[in-house]
Amino acid sequence: MFKFNNKPLAIIVSFLLFAGFILSLYSITYSGKSFETVSMKVLEDKGKLTPYQAALQFQNSKRIVENGFFNPGFSAYKWWIFTETPATPGYFLQVANPHINEIRIYTLRNNQPVLAYESGDYFPFKKRFLDDPDYWFPIPFNTEGLMIEIDKSGESVEVPVRMITQKEMIGYLSNQKLVYGIFLGWMIFLALLNIFLWTSLKDNIHVFYILFIGSSALWVIANWGLGFQFIWPNAPQWASKARPVFSTTSFLLILELASRYFTPDEKKPLYKGFTRVLQTLLIVLLLVFVFGNITIADQLIRKLTLSFANILWFISMLTVIFFIAKSYKKMKAIALFFLFAFLAQSVFGILIILSQYNLEGDWVFFINRYGSAIGILANSTILSFGLSQRYNYYKQERELAEQELVNERNQQADRMIQAQEEERSRLARELHDGLGGLLGSIRIGAFNKLKNDPVNQEWLDAQLSESIEDLRNIAHDLMPVSLPEKGLVYILEKTVARWNAANQFTTHLDCSISKRYPLPIEAGLYRIVSELIYNVKKHAQATEVFISIWEEKNNETITLLVEDNGIGFSSNTTTGIGLKNIRYRVAYLGGKISIDSNSNGTSIVIEISGLKNPSHAQ
Repeated sequence: MFKFNNKPLAIIVSFLLFAGFILSLYSITYSGKSFETVSMKVLEDKGKLTPYQAALQFQNSKRIVENGFFNPGFSAYKWWIFTETPATPGYFLQVANPHINEIRIYTLRNNQPVLAYESGDYFPFKKRFLDDPDYWFPIPFNTEGLMIEIDKSGESVEVPVRMITQKEMIGYLSNQKLVYGIFLGWMIFLALLNIFLWTSLKDNIHVFYILFIGSSALWVIANWGLGFQFIWPNAPQWASKARPVFSTTSFLLILELASRYFTPDEKKPLYKGFTRVLQTLLIVLLLVFVFGNITIADQLIRKLTLSFANILWFISMLTVIFFIAKSYKKMKAIALFFLFAFLAQSVFGILIILSQYNLEGDWVFFINRYGSAIGILANSTILSFGLSQRYNYYKQERELAEQELVNERNQQADRMIQAQEEERSRLARELHDGLGGLLGSIRIGAFNKLKNDPVNQEWLDAQLSESIEDLRNIAHDLMPVSLPEKGLVYILEKTVARWNAANQFTTHLDCSISKRYPLPIEAGLYRIVSELIYNVKKHAQATEVFISIWEEKNNETITLLVEDNGIGFSSNTTTGIGLKNIRYRVAYLGGKISIDSNSNGTSIVIEISGLKNPSHAQ
């Protein structure tokens, strides 16, 4: 029979589910059969050509793009594109990049260009022909071709050109909106989940995670052109600013998130000094994007600004990788979550870059349109699980630290109790063997010297005998000398006999312990019994005391029951030092105490549990 480790199996299942999710999105948005393959000529405009001059140059142009996806990269100039029109009517032209600064479409008749459509990010959104971020244009049937003027000078140029019938276009737009809804719905769910976690756990990292999700979602919305369509349709300047603004904000927040992710909430964020310097530079860059006007800036300034932004974003990514690498050894589990989240987004970023060099296949358009959203979705989802694991990790760390503190305190208490018991033993031996022996010798000597004075001899003998007996009782109370050798049962029997000999009340003992336990436990139980009997003598006015002690649960629990028929007391209001000492000793032994007292007497039950590995029988 094969056995699977839960964590690898969970990772495999999660990967398969995510792959299935991507395939489902691809299936929904697949448009290879709906769109016509577009062959087009392209022309770089280095001389500020007029539409007529461009049309003439296209007659001799040999630069052809066969698959309708034109991507020259960064360009200092605008471009012209020429494509023939379909042989049948009812087609729409789609330029599937909502971030072209200026786009103009000309129809050609007798090689004469006529402006038919003008739009772009520099115009209000209402200049779009359809209520969609992409540029759509109904293709006239009686034209010789279409000529497209693309102005994105000073920036990276990417122009997917496609043709589709009106019927297929409606289905395509419907499926596209479904994907938008899935993405935004899931991001809202993650945000609400972490709002709940923040209010429940009071961990501020969830605030930065929510802000990161929001910023990332806004970047995707801006990248899809939905921000321009729904949020700032009459602010064309924001159409160009939104993506760099939200991208910079996302890097600013991922740095804060990463530095806090690898440190407990009560400690300072990781590498705070360097992180703050980098975040300050990102804030400066953010202010430049927000308050500057990059769109009308000189091409060199625009290029330098965007290059500086790319450098800062790249350094931020390296810093996050550094955080992961430095924390991996100490906290492998939660570091892997952050690593997988980072890699998931990076993989789709790499695919987007690679897609620029392989223009074959419908997957190219899918990756360029939805790759960033899928990467951010994977990043945010994995990080959300990582935050829950982080909470469990630091909870375990705190529990271990608290347990170590408890163990250290217990060890200190053990050492203190051991020192007390050793000192009691020493004093008991000194009194019993030293002073007790000396008094015994004095008694014998005095008895011999007073042979001729029987009255004084008898009186002195009685006084010394009583003193020796009191001394032995004191020594016995300090530490029964024979406890280590003969055990708890023997000492309790002697103690009960001594109290019965005093004729103050009758003491009954029922002891069924058959094993030996560590000396601190036996000494602690002896002291508890002695203190309870002494309290009966001092306060209870009892005539009988019943002591029962037994083992249960495989000798791992000792139960002590002490009852008397005295006048009782209030266990809630009594603050005597005797009861305090008893509670302290019970707590030290890891036990619990229950007191029931009224005018008919007192019953005290003490359970000492967790006693393993008892010694041999007594």
